[in-house]
Amino acid sequence: MNRSPVAVALALASQIGQAAQGVPAIAAATTLLTTLFVSRVHAAPVAAPDVVESWLLPRYDTLRAAADAQQGAWDAFCKAPSAEGVSTLKTRFAAVSDAWASVEFITFGPIMLSLRPDRFNLFPERRNAVGRSVAELVADPTDERLQPARFFRLSAAAQGLPALERLLYDEGADAALLAGPEAGRRCAIGQAIALNLATIAGEIRTGWGSRDEGLLAQLRAGKADPVYFPDPDALLSQVVTDLAGAYQRVVDQRLLVVLGKSTDEAKPLMADRRRSGLSKETIVAIIDSAGALADALGAGLDAKDRASLAATMQAARAAANGLPEDIGAAATTPEGRKALQAAIASFKAAQAAVAKPLASGLGVPLGFNALDGD
Repeated sequence: MNRSPVAVALALASQIGQAAQGVPAIAAATTLLTTLFVSRVHAAPVAAPDVVESWLLPRYDTLRAAADAQQGAWDAFCKAPSAEGVSTLKTRFAAVSDAWASVEFITFGPIMLSLRPDRFNLFPERRNAVGRSVAELVADPTDERLQPARFFRLSAAAQGLPALERLLYDEGADAALLAGPEAGRRCAIGQAIALNLATIAGEIRTGWGSRDEGLLAQLRAGKADPVYFPDPDALLSQVVTDLAGAYQRVVDQRLLVVLGKSTDEAKPLMADRRRSGLSKETIVAIIDSAGALADALGAGLDAKDRASLAATMQAARAAANGLPEDIGAAATTPEGRKALQAAIASFKAAQAAVAKPLASGLGVPLGFNALDGD
């Protein structure tokens, strides 16, 4: 009969206790050992493939559906441009942006191939790369670079959400999409980007498969993959590491870089999604999704640690929801800076909680994340 490690440990502790009767030091140690293992009995085991199936894949499903809807909206708009159509495009853009934010901190699986993260959402942007790439495409009178077989090979700056945000939200964007000499070209660029995003989202989700076939089925069977998972047993550590990275991404890339060292050194133009007014919404989407992942992983902790983790993650959610609507503008005022700094403290506490009690309680090491060394 197979017995779980916890059951074996409990039996061993019991045997030690029986042998240690009359030896106070050993008996005390035995009591402590038994207490520790009994507390773990009340924690549910956490399996990385289950977390992938229950937490990650539904979010990739949402991303694929949102990207497909956005592609359809662009196709419909370009056939019959209208002010209502522009409004629909912006709504679809926000849906894809939120869906991406909920998974952007995941670095394992099919997302790791073909520069998909950068092609979907190049951030942070360097040296106005997105603006220059969009301007070049608008000025190009030919359609060659917009063809799917060519478009995915262009600079990542031209391919993803930041480029689409420029088309929709730059000064005069509405009018430029509706009429004028560039309207047709801008529509074609929007269609190319939307198709590219839908393609990437579809490739990611298809690459994962299901519990019956594909990468997920392979993981559930404990089989290694030379590209994605040379060591399937290390996946849980990767999941926890990416969770810690979620909070670090928000703090380092979306808040500290905008705050600067003082009001005079604030950089409001560095705020993510500032053109579309989605700076706060993007952070909320990341923190909400990370909190849900922490909740799923927290099932593997004992009751005390689970409660501690939940309280810290809920505080992070509250901090995100309490952020000023305009992150960039907030960085330029004393009151706004205090609000951003308070949120940073909450997010850093959440990141620390991923190390302890979460990683320590699950017995998994935290690895290096994509931001380490930056």
